[in-house]
This record gives sequence, C-alpha cells and structure tokens, in this order.
Amino acid sequence: MNQEEIFKKLEKEFESTFVELVSGIIHDFANPLNGILGRSELLEAKAEHLKLIINDKDNIDAEILEGCKKIIYDSGLIAKEANRLFGLFNDVTGKFQSLSNAALQKINLSELVEAEMKFLQFYRNIKHDIKKKLTLDREIPEISGVKADYSIFLSAIIRRSVNSMKDSELKELVVSTGHDDSHVYVKIEDTGTPIPEIEIKEIIENWNSSDYPLHDLNEDNRLLYALFLLKKYGVLFQITHESGFNVILIKIPY
Repeated sequence: MNQEEIFKKLEKEFESTFVELVSGIIHDFANPLNGILGRSELLEAKAEHLKLIINDKDNIDAEILEGCKKIIYDSGLIAKEANRLFGLFNDVTGKFQSLSNAALQKINLSELVEAEMKFLQFYRNIKHDIKKKLTLDREIPEISGVKADYSIFLSAIIRRSVNSMKDSELKELVVSTGHDDSHVYVKIEDTGTPIPEIEIKEIIENWNSSDYPLHDLNEDNRLLYALFLLKKYGVLFQITHESGFNVILIKIPY
C-alpha cells in the first residue's frame, strides 16, 4: 500500500464534500458581512451629527452628543464583526494551507486538532446536529511529521465518526489530546454505530503488511486508510466501544 496513493484517495474523498462545505462557508461568512454592511449604513446616517458639530461648534445639544455616542457604538460593532469575519477566513485558509504543507516539521497536535475542529464547523450537520466536546492538552510535546498527513487524517477519522452517528438518537462527538512520557495522543469518541469487529480485525491483521491492496475508498475502509497513512510515524492505535461510545485512540511517539 503506497502512502502517496492513500493520501490522494483521502484527499479526493475530502474534495467530494466541497459542495456542502462551500454552502456552509458562504452561510457563515454572510452573517458577519451582513452585520458590517447594516451597521455601516446606520453609521453613515448618524454621521450627520458630526456635520452639525463641524458647522455649528457652539450649539452642541444632548441629541447631538447622543448621536456621537451611537457612532462610537456602531464603529465598535463593525470592528467586532470584521474581526469575526477575519477569524472565519483564517479557519478556512488554515485548513487548505495545512493540506498543501508537505514539509517535515514539528507539529503541535493540540493546535492542529483545534484548527481542524473549527474548520469542521463549516459543515452544517456538524455545526448544528452534533454535540461536541473538545479537551486539549496545552502542554503537549511537539511531534515530527508532515502537516498535510495529519490534517487529512483528522478530517477522515472525524468525518467517519460524524457519518456513523447519522441514525443515532444521541449525536455526541468528544475529541481530546494528551501525552505521557513517550507518546502524544488524540482520542476520538462518538455515539455512532459500533465499528464492526470485522473492520477492526482487518486493520489489525494487515497492519504489518506492506502489500495490502488499495481498494476504492468507502465507509468500510476509511478508518483503515486513515490509520495506514500515519503508519510511517510509528503510531499505535486502540479501537474499543465503551459506555455507548466508539473510542479511537491514536498514540504518536515524540
């Protein structure tokens, strides 16, 4: 199984979600943009109070002062919405920068997981239908690797969890990071359909194989391919089902 081929398959599968993704991006960008435009129009109307001050400095009454206060207030709201829009823009561009970053480098797994979770909010079903909990180890040691590998891995494995909850009454996703004296870890838990034993068995049986055939990517082998992508980094994994949650634990040496 060729690592480059695995990455391309996972990347192509990610690209197949672009229609849904673009819809979410447009929707989320529209909210602060509408706020900026609306407040800008109000600000323009209230700017008449400034003209009155300029034209008649000796007759500044309470109404003019109140208008000036509203100008300051609206200016603050415009700045707030602009910062919000810029943050959303960074969430989008950060993801695609990670996917194109093929350089071997030091990676803070907690920061990358946080960025990935922010990006996944652009998918409407993830944002509105799923209860999410994120617990990050801010003291986590850095690992060596290619950021594109870890970015596409996280996208694949978290979206697998999301898809597994499609028919679940309780939709809950828990993502956490941590470390011990030799490994950092990321743990993904979901309340979706239990991962089939046959799928787990296939992963375990073929983990040490170098010639596992590369099939078309689907829901049954997405987890296998995602794990195999990180195999070159010496990762360890554990897949269990505990208290109604699928639990996927990935440990990476540092």
